[in-house]
This record gives sequence, structure tokens and C-alpha cells, in this order.
Amino acid sequence: MNSRERFLATMRFEPVDRGIAWEWHFMPATVARWHNEGLPSDVYLPTDSGGAWIAPDRGSGDQGARTLGAFFGLDMGQPYCQGQTANVPLNTGMLPGFQRRILRDSPERLVLIDAGGITQEVIKGIEPAMPRFLDYPVHGREDFEALQRRYDAQAAARYAPDWSAYRRAIAERDFPLCLRFDGPFGRIRRWMGTTGMMYTLYDDPKLFEAMCAFHSAFLVDCLERTLSEVAVDYANIWEDMAYKNGPLISPAHVRRFMLPGYRQIVDCLRRHGVDIVFVDSDGNCDALIPIWLEAGINGLWPLEVAAGSDALRYRREYGRELLLVGGIDKRELSKGLDDVRQEVMRKVPAMVTSGGYIPTVDHSVPPDVPLENYIVYREMLGELLAGR
Repeated sequence: MNSRERFLATMRFEPVDRGIAWEWHFMPATVARWHNEGLPSDVYLPTDSGGAWIAPDRGSGDQGARTLGAFFGLDMGQPYCQGQTANVPLNTGMLPGFQRRILRDSPERLVLIDAGGITQEVIKGIEPAMPRFLDYPVHGREDFEALQRRYDAQAAARYAPDWSAYRRAIAERDFPLCLRFDGPFGRIRRWMGTTGMMYTLYDDPKLFEAMCAFHSAFLVDCLERTLSEVAVDYANIWEDMAYKNGPLISPAHVRRFMLPGYRQIVDCLRRHGVDIVFVDSDGNCDALIPIWLEAGINGLWPLEVAAGSDALRYRREYGRELLLVGGIDKRELSKGLDDVRQEVMRKVPAMVTSGGYIPTVDHSVPPDVPLENYIVYREMLGELLAGR
């Protein structure tokens, strides 16, 4: 089986020759540590403009250099990668974006406005580090109405300039193709920030409803053209709408404001034959899973263990209704080799046997994971995925 056939069969609970070898993400600092611990210097971590990991290619053509994915023997198709590989190159963001401007620059900190109109403070010399978000482009209805001009679904720049050539090339692929985009929570949070959107839910629910409706209509317009021209294997909706103890937004609000848009988006996907639809959210999503299933979203990752996500429990509760990716506790990989082995054996054999599951670390592989531990982890997964 090739990677595409293997992915589709796994997600449909059909027989496979072996399980799928993916990894969610690697931090650059992790790879830097591993180079100091013996990872060959020609093994590199490709990144796109967002710093996301690129799926293994067919050979970089770069004097024998190898991607990290190719070095570890990972399959093509993981979604956090450059558009010309496992993601359809569809830009559903702002067009045009805001002009990037540096507001303050000191030896320790940088304050800037990025292309999304977000004002943020970055601490220099620390990796990984989240920026501190200071301001957002939308504070009310007037800002939202002005922002809408940046979301013309018919803009030619939403597609690669060589779109026709891309369509021809991708039709012959042997790996699963992902269509990845923001969900309503993810998009509105980019516009208003978490605090701003939470206040808006109560202070101006009609505005919140209008933003959700605009987002879903815009996405469906984008997806209709894309899906009519490219055969996509699965979708990935980025939401990140939960934290350790539960959702950042009440399930009642999700049902009221977001469920209608979810349904529109999923209906569009299903009309075009896409029946594998994941939502990407960290945190504890237990209270949201029934709503997503009701909308037709049937997959979840990365199953953050520290927040109580449990692949085995989800399989018991939802059976084959819910597809799962992730669930390997990154914290255990930083401990001793016995801890690594126990973490893998607690979960992977039963989950791989059940189908509808791909084992990966439950977020980026952090820099406190030794190379030796990760190699043992991958060797164990290789044997279990092969059914040995």
C-alpha cells in the first residue's frame, strides 16, 4: 500500500499492511539539541513561513541532505507541512494582509504589528517562546466591517500562481492530501484575541453571530472551487479552543454560534467526497466532542494528555465514530527509557489494533526529549505499526 491508501484504509477501519508513521511537530530547539547528541548534521528540519514541520520529501536534491521526517522513516501526508506537499495551497487568510511594522526594537524585546494586524511583543534569544499579544485588529463592528474587504473568496492570490500545474501534479500523488483552515473560534480569536471575543459573546452577541456567519460563508465559497478542482482526502480545522480544565468557550455558546457554521462547512466537504474531518485543538475537549460529532466532524488531535485527553477512553466512549491522532505524552519521552516504553505500550498496541488511529506525540516534540529516547520511541512504534 502507498501512504494515501494506508491512510484512507486506517481512517475507515479497513485492513492495512501496517500502521501510519507520523509525527505532529518538532521544535527547532529540539533538533538543535539532537545535532549535539549525534543526529547527523545533514539532517534538517524544513519550515514554512509559520515554522511548521514539513513532511518527508522524495529527496531534497541538496547534496544528500535529508529531512528529519525522511531520517526517521515517516510517511508522507502529515498536515503541518508546506503547501506543495501534504496541504492544498489554499490561502484562507487576509488578502491583503496588514503591513508588518516594527514599533519598538531593543536588545531584549521586539514589538511589532504582524500581517494579521496583531500587535505582539517577542522576547529575543528564547526558543521556543510564545509572543505576548498586546492588541488585535477588531474591537467592534466597524473594525469587522472594514476587515471584510480582506476576505474576497474569489481573489486569485488565494491559489498558487501555478495552480493548473499543481492540480495536474497532485492528481498523481501517492500520499493523503489535506485541506487545512481555521474554524470559527480560531478565526475570530485571530481577529479579536481570546479576551475580546469572550466579552463580545456577552456584550454584542449579534456581532459575534455575524462574524461566525461571515466566516462560514467565506470558507464555503473558497472550498467549493477548491474541492471541485482537487480531490482532497481529509480536512483539518484549526480551533485550539480548550485549555487544561475544559473549553475556553461554553458548549452552549459553541452550539448556538458555531454549530451552524460547522454544519455548512462539513456539508460542503461531504458534497465533494471528503468524509474525514479533523478538528485540531489542544486542551480538554471532552465537552465539545459531542457537538463536533453532531456537526459531522469525526476526528480529533493531538489529544493533549496533560489536559486529560485519553485515546483509549475516547475509543471506549465513541467507538468508530471518532478518529484519533496523537495521545503520546510528550512529558514521558523526556524521562527514562523505561518510562518511554511504558507510555508506548500503555496505548499504542490496543489503539493501532482498533483502527482509526495514528500515534504521535501530543504536541511539538520539546527540547527536553533526548535523541536516544526519541529513537527508542520510533523503533518501538515501527515494530508495533508493522504488527510485530
